[in-house]
Amino acid sequence: MDEVNLNSLRIFLEVANSKSFLDASERLFVSQPAISKSMSKLEEHLGITLFYRTNSGISLTASGEVLYKYLKETKDLLLSCERVLKSMNDIENGKIIIGVQSHIVRNYLMEKIDDFRLRHPKIKIQLIDQSTISLINDLEEQKTDFVVDAAPIETNYNNIEVKPICSLSTCFVKSPKNISKIEQLKDLEHENLILPAARSSLRKNLNICFKRSSLEMIPILEFETEELIIEATRRNLGIGYVVKPAVEYLVESKILEYIDINEKLPKMEINLVFISKHLTDVAKLFIKEEINYEDKHL
Repeated sequence: MDEVNLNSLRIFLEVANSKSFLDASERLFVSQPAISKSMSKLEEHLGITLFYRTNSGISLTASGEVLYKYLKETKDLLLSCERVLKSMNDIENGKIIIGVQSHIVRNYLMEKIDDFRLRHPKIKIQLIDQSTISLINDLEEQKTDFVVDAAPIETNYNNIEVKPICSLSTCFVKSPKNISKIEQLKDLEHENLILPAARSSLRKNLNICFKRSSLEMIPILEFETEELIIEATRRNLGIGYVVKPAVEYLVESKILEYIDINEKLPKMEINLVFISKHLTDVAKLFIKEEINYEDKHL
């Protein structure tokens, strides 16, 4: 069998991704008739049907799905190879792209970035802050080198590794103006609570803690960011729940006060998430020096 035209495979991959000849033509700057003709020739060459064509659009046949899977894996491997080779040429002038949410940067990663930059001032570091789902998708698509995120990490990708690297203590805090006497979780049941958003790992783990004590906590305020939780607590709008590193300086300055609960609160578990074969030497260097995670496969 004659070799398949590589340009046809590139076009197929774009059509499969966009699920549209028109969208693929706009992305590739090729006319739609040319795209359609190229795909017809590819199907003729392979002797199979790659697409179901309907008035509502196109979708991949079973054969098309198989071809797409192998082409995507090949593209990912080539991208990984390119990035690894570039990092081998000059590790001290490379770049690291880390997927991490802002609160983890403040409470865990910033100090490590600062330390790494002192020793490797020419290495560029870029941070991407998105939801956990988006961060995992970016990792799979090689838009980031690795991810640092809170547990639980749920993914359908079987090539992604998740390794626990540290845990951060959590706490309830209040304004000094708040005179409520709180010694255990049940004392919080009738307080104005300021909690992280329901979808956050911090909140989910706290909910488990509440349920274990047969308590139901309904917050008066919910925020996506810890800055807003802290600000609302400082204004004495209620009792806030955050990780301890986020408020240590405020407690030391007597702007906020810890609430000593005589029960064990959940910790925020921090994970390193990566794909071994896609890690560049620069990314491995950061992981080894700052995250202190070593693995013979890295």
